[in-house]
Amino acid sequence: MACDVLAGRLEAPGGVIYEDKYWMVDHSVGPVMLRGFLIIKLKRHCEHLAELTPEETAAFGPIMQNTCLALSRVLKPAKVYVCSFGEAVKHIHFYVIPRTPDMPAGSLPVFMHLRIKMILYRLGMRKLACSDEGAAGVAAQVRVELESLMWEEMD
Repeated sequence: MACDVLAGRLEAPGGVIYEDKYWMVDHSVGPVMLRGFLIIKLKRHCEHLAELTPEETAAFGPIMQNTCLALSRVLKPAKVYVCSFGEAVKHIHFYVIPRTPDMPAGSLPVFMHLRIKMILYRLGMRKLACSDEGAAGVAAQVRVELESLMWEEMD
């Protein structure tokens, strides 16, 4: 899906949150299981972190840090997780996942919580998913915060 979003074949709710020469930040695409589940993806196709250029690597740090800070300011989660797997989607991307206070603590319980929501969604319990409008609203708020933080980085 990362390649589909980058190629313009698929649009995330709320559109692009932040973009520079190397990276793009947007909301996860449907079905959206969690409001504020963001994705930071490399703009060029690349499957392995070891193949990042020095410029891509240097640009990533501030984007990751400021995306987490912007999401924290908007949603006030109990924790923000950042992870990358690259198995199903063979493209470098990082999940930025807010753990809301009602979710169990720990990476495994959070992923189990999201997996259970996905299974229930597929069984017809659609109300468990976040609406595209809800995701777009968070994306708009994070965009304002993140743009401000990235401008501060340049000063």
